[in-house]
Amino acid sequence: MTRRQLQESISDLERRLSAGEIDREGALDLAAAYRLDGRVKDAAQMLSGRLSDSDPDWEICRACVECYREAGLMDEAVAVLNLWAPFFRDRAEFWMLRGLFLELMDDWDAALGEHDLACNIAPHMAEAHYRRGIVLLHLARHDEARREFEKTLKLRPGLIRARVNIGLVFEAQGRAREAVAAFEQVLESDPENADAHLNLGALYGELGDSQLALQHCERALEIDPSSSEAAYNAGLALAERNPEQAVRFLRRAIASNPDNLDAYHRLGMIAQNHGRWETAAAYFQKVIERDAGRLDSLFALAVCHSKSDRAAQAVETFRRLLEIDPENEKAWFYLGVAYDKLGDSVQARAAYKRADQTGGHAGEGS
Repeated sequence: MTRRQLQESISDLERRLSAGEIDREGALDLAAAYRLDGRVKDAAQMLSGRLSDSDPDWEICRACVECYREAGLMDEAVAVLNLWAPFFRDRAEFWMLRGLFLELMDDWDAALGEHDLACNIAPHMAEAHYRRGIVLLHLARHDEARREFEKTLKLRPGLIRARVNIGLVFEAQGRAREAVAAFEQVLESDPENADAHLNLGALYGELGDSQLALQHCERALEIDPSSSEAAYNAGLALAERNPEQAVRFLRRAIASNPDNLDAYHRLGMIAQNHGRWETAAAYFQKVIERDAGRLDSLFALAVCHSKSDRAAQAVETFRRLLEIDPENEKAWFYLGVAYDKLGDSVQARAAYKRADQTGGHAGEGS
């Protein structure tokens, strides 16, 4: 539909609405046209005006709520759901929609209660069990979540995302090989599933098979070239055997998502491992600017300062780290090294003593 055709359709539907000639289907058509035109709030308000307690219409109510959500008017959406609860409390879809809104508001315990109601009303509705599984997964109730996804698959065997989530459950439980098997099973049904390739890339890297990890990461990137996570995982897989190529993937991860702090940190580690202290420090500094409490980057930045003969900056950075983590024995030890470089033997001895008190120091290489 061209822009002109869309405007003509809206004008015709609005005319019928003003004349009181529009029916339920026409109202839904007008809402859809408004959404295509970017007028989501207008769609929600128009549908809200169509709701009638003498003839409650679930499709109108659901469309109204979804339009408010799309417009970012969450309070209005929740108000509609609360107002119409007495009319739709016997519909599983109503409780699922309320549960979904609670998920969006990060009230996961309350969301679980709504999905429980949906499952009780419609025990054979696959989507109800799926949503309940999502909430249980978020609440780290992993075995229960897996059972819900398995129920989902019994009711709807072709629902691939339920199989993906079984893999995510195993991954969250640290059962890497079972997670691999689950994601490989996903690919048997859906070879182009980017989520399965993405997670297999991470899992094979964790299991030490960098070649398979890279293969799956590259496949995930072919399917979704904008995936920062896939590019990052590819960088991890290549970090030891091909650092230059790893750097290219990590930079690609940052290009797709400038907030990917793990990619900045990993770039810093690669530079640090090759003695490029200034380059490494610049990457770690980028991380700290966005997350001042990130300890691994703070420690690495302090080490870079120390290796670059910027002992005063090393002392300052180790001190910042120790304010957050006062029992970090390595930080106390290397703080002593930095004070030694400054010629402050009193502070150096105090730092070494504190390192001994917190368990002694480890060998250099962190």
